[in-house]
Amino acid sequence: MGRVGQIIVLLIGGGLLLLLLTQVDLGAVGMHLRQMRWAFPLMFLPYVAVYLCDALGWKFTFARPPAIPFHTLFLSRMAGEAINNLTPFAYIGGEPVKAHLLTRFQIPMVEGMAAAIIAKLVMSIAQVLFIILGSMLATSYLIVRLDVLWALVGIVIGAGVLLGGVWRGLQIGLFTWLHSWLARWQLTRSVFERWREPLYRLDQALAAFHRQQRGRLRWSFLCFMLGWLLGAWEVFVIFYAIGLPIGLPEALAIEALASVAKGIAFFIPGSLGVQEGGNMLILGAFGFSSEVGLTFSLLRRVREVTWISVGLLVLLRYYGFGRRRGSAPGRTAA
Repeated sequence: MGRVGQIIVLLIGGGLLLLLLTQVDLGAVGMHLRQMRWAFPLMFLPYVAVYLCDALGWKFTFARPPAIPFHTLFLSRMAGEAINNLTPFAYIGGEPVKAHLLTRFQIPMVEGMAAAIIAKLVMSIAQVLFIILGSMLATSYLIVRLDVLWALVGIVIGAGVLLGGVWRGLQIGLFTWLHSWLARWQLTRSVFERWREPLYRLDQALAAFHRQQRGRLRWSFLCFMLGWLLGAWEVFVIFYAIGLPIGLPEALAIEALASVAKGIAFFIPGSLGVQEGGNMLILGAFGFSSEVGLTFSLLRRVREVTWISVGLLVLLRYYGFGRRRGSAPGRTAA
């Protein structure tokens, strides 16, 4: 997507958000936000645990454990995720960034990229299963909103088929096949031809990991699934803090469906506007007002912006211009 396209989708998302703001009682939203008071900082704690699980899940997708401290891997992932949230590339724009950052610690680009791709796929598979779990828990709420229910079923089936196809493609050489397909249309001579060998090595690394590292693959899946489950802790904390406590099943269901609302607008940076509208629709199905839905969305935006800012600071501070190759986070270059 070109720069003009990015501006257009951002304007669309921003326009949708402004439209939503005109449809709710902002005074009621402000009242819910004021009710947070001392509990507001607690909202940031759940995703510390989520990010730790995700970083550990990523660590298990390396064919050989990376010889770097875990906090370095954690910070590298945080920096890459900040890029993921700011670019309209289906939340994969930050994966090459993660792999590139690890080259500063003598981890080859192909090895880092293979781990990043596997981690993204395993995380997505865990997300689909988590959405299925959340949908089952929300059945009694969604049965009266068949439009939402059938749309959700379609999204889950489509995502499952897509992920299954990509996973199978990686086993048989997805990137080499893609390169060959482009070559038939004579699209690789000037731009992509230099990537033939790296893409072939990437396919080999992916296929070898699938054949030889089934145990690490299972551990990675468990870490990512735990991360999705812990995300419901944030939902639980938010609703408790604004004086509308909910049970754990509701928190899990809301978190699962909210991830769908965020994911369907992957082409808009940060899913601006669509995420807010989706959350309001989802919480409406659970019997909450539009004001509660917008409050929930705004609080999650605050958390997202905070962690994105931290990720960008990590990117600039530890991996910015002028850093000595091989210097690690926490150590200043000589």
